[in-house]
Amino acid sequence: MDDYLLDLVNRQSEVLHANDTVDTLTLAELMRLDSIEREMHEIDSLRTLNASLEVQSMDRIPTIVIEKSWVKDEEEDRNEVLRAIREMRSPWRREATLMAQINQNFVTENWYQGGSSSFAALGIAKGQISYIRERFTWENFGEWRMGGSTVSADTLHKMNTTDDLFKIYSKANLRIVPKWFTSISAEFETRLLPTYKSNSMDLKSAPFSPLRFTAAFGVDYKPVKDLSLSISPISYKLIYIADERVNPKDFGLEPDQYIQHNVGSSVRLEYIWKPVRELALETKFYIYTNYHDVELDLEVNADFIINRWLSARLSVHPRYDTSVILEGDTKAKIQFRELLSIGFAHKFY
Repeated sequence: MDDYLLDLVNRQSEVLHANDTVDTLTLAELMRLDSIEREMHEIDSLRTLNASLEVQSMDRIPTIVIEKSWVKDEEEDRNEVLRAIREMRSPWRREATLMAQINQNFVTENWYQGGSSSFAALGIAKGQISYIRERFTWENFGEWRMGGSTVSADTLHKMNTTDDLFKIYSKANLRIVPKWFTSISAEFETRLLPTYKSNSMDLKSAPFSPLRFTAAFGVDYKPVKDLSLSISPISYKLIYIADERVNPKDFGLEPDQYIQHNVGSSVRLEYIWKPVRELALETKFYIYTNYHDVELDLEVNADFIINRWLSARLSVHPRYDTSVILEGDTKAKIQFRELLSIGFAHKFY
C-alpha cells in the first residue's frame, strides 16, 4: 500500500508542475484508493472529484495543499503530501527547526577608513507538538535563542549577549461555535546567560533573572489557518528574580523586591503568512495590563529560505513597558531591537 501511495504522489506532483493553476489535491482520493483508477491524472477530474465529495462522518474532508513556490522542488512537494497522509492517520503534529547564523568582520588597525573587527553568532532551536481534533486542540511550543557578539568598546568582556531566551508556551482550546474556542494558556519564559552593562561588571540579567510565568483564560478566535486572536479577561503574571545582583527596577519591581504577582487582562495575536514556500512572515503581538501599567510587545520575524540548508532571517522587535521604574520624572520609552542574519537552517517533521 505504501509503494502504491508513493507512486500516486509522484504522478500527482508531475501533474501539478505541468499546470501551476492547481495546487490542491483532496485526501478523499487517498482514502478511497481501492475505487480510484491508477490512470486518473487529469486536473479537471481532480477538481470535479473535490467539488462533488459529500461530507459523511466528518464536518470537513481534509485536503493536501501543495504550497506555491518560486523554485520547482518535486521532492519537497512529495514530502508535503506524505506529511499530510501521516497527519490524517494521527491527531499529533510535530515540527522542529534548527538555525545557526553568523556575521564576521575583520579590519586591520591601519585600515584607511578605520573601524574594528567584530564577530556575531546566533543559534535558534524551536519546536512544536500539537494534538488536533475537530472540537479540541492542544498546542505546545518551545523556543531557545542564544546569540552573542564582540564589542570593541567593551574592555571587560570579550563577548556580549545579544539574544537570550528560553520559552515554553502551551494552549488548550475547546470549540464553542465555528471559529470560536474557549481557551486556557500558560507561558514560561526566562534567560539562561548573564548579561552585563558595557564596561561594567554590573549584571543586567542572569539565569532565571528575570523569570516570567503567565496564565490566561478567555476565548480564542481562529478565522483562518495560522491566525489566532486570544482575548483573556483573566490573566495572571509572575515575575521572579533569582539573582539579587540584578536590579529589580529594570523589570518593574521595587528595590529589594524579587518576586511580584499581577492579575489583569491580556490580548495575544499570532499570525504566520506564507505567500510562497520560501518566505514565512511570523507576527506576534501581545498586550498585558494590570489596570495600572501596560506592556506591549510586537515581534516580527521574516525567514527567507535560500535552499534546504540555508536561510536568511530579519527580526524586528519593538516593545513598550510602563512598569519599568525609572529615575526621577523620566517616562518609559519604546525599546527596539533589530537583527539581520544568514546561515544554516533545517526543519524536522
